Amino acid sequence: MRGLVSFTFLLSFFLISGSLSAQDCYEKYRRAFNERGAEEVVDSTYDNIIISIRDGQTTNCYLGKVTVKNGKVLLDNFFIKLEDDTYENVAPQFKTYAPVEIKNGISQIILDRHDALYNVVFIGNIKPKKKGYMKAPDFKLD
Repeated sequence: MRGLVSFTFLLSFFLISGSLSAQDCYEKYRRAFNERGAEEVVDSTYDNIIISIRDGQTTNCYLGKVTVKNGKVLLDNFFIKLEDDTYENVAPQFKTYAPVEIKNGISQIILDRHDALYNVVFIGNIKPKKKGYMKAPDFKLD
């Protein structure tokens, strides 16, 4: 019986620790961009972006396509990629169509009519990971 209690305790500990250390997709992108920075997002249509949608405790990230003009994401044509490689315009779900700013490669929060939070992550604009210092080889002095 004692072994079962210990096993149950350890199993519970690992399950709780794993869930606490797990990060959602948006948080992973946000941390990487904060650490590395991003190149300026210039005016263009981008079809290699990530759209993060946070609704309560759930976060999902999707591929998408948006247009940037004057350094802001235009919300009237805001597309999420479908499994058949076509796109669906989800703009009608938004509370407003006012363009949103982009800071450090990630858009400001966009709200839909159900108060879900959207962010556009310009994954192609993240700066490369900083290179580490090269260690010298071991050397014996004679």
